[in-house]
Amino acid sequence: MLKKTQVGRAELRPRLVAAGWDYLAIVAWLTLLAVVFVPLHLAGAGVFDGLGMVSTDLLITGLTALPVGACLTIGEAGRRQATWGKRRAGLVVATVSGERPGTARIVVRNVVKLLPWQCGHMAVSRLARGHEVIFAMPLLVAAYALAGVSIALLLVRRDRAALHDLVAATRVVPSP
Repeated sequence: MLKKTQVGRAELRPRLVAAGWDYLAIVAWLTLLAVVFVPLHLAGAGVFDGLGMVSTDLLITGLTALPVGACLTIGEAGRRQATWGKRRAGLVVATVSGERPGTARIVVRNVVKLLPWQCGHMAVSRLARGHEVIFAMPLLVAAYALAGVSIALLLVRRDRAALHDLVAATRVVPSP
């Protein structure tokens, strides 16, 4: 059982350090995808040719958001209750009452966390395929609005709860 969530203003620096480490892992994954798919594209393989928008969305989700979300969820729902970055920053994910969150709660947390990223991918794929801006613009607005709200909450709330923390009733707290 974790200690209860600390009262008072939570520190921002450990959250930023944890996010930095986690983004390094995400960038490594995206770099690997680029190493595979950019040469295929340059060679004219047309990996995405002939796919409809829904199929393209599912493929992009399967290659980007799902593996990243799985990695985050495995870490936060696991024994250590933390992603790779959170472990390095001395943080864990807990419920608002300071208890260990269940897997379903962590899945919800990470779906909300990755939703702006997914909206951005979907908008860019529509623009890259020559679809009218009217199909991409709502997704771009959603991506920036969700990310902006989450960042604003993280900065102004005493407990540093971002949007995904509020939706899932979780908090990032110092490791006991």
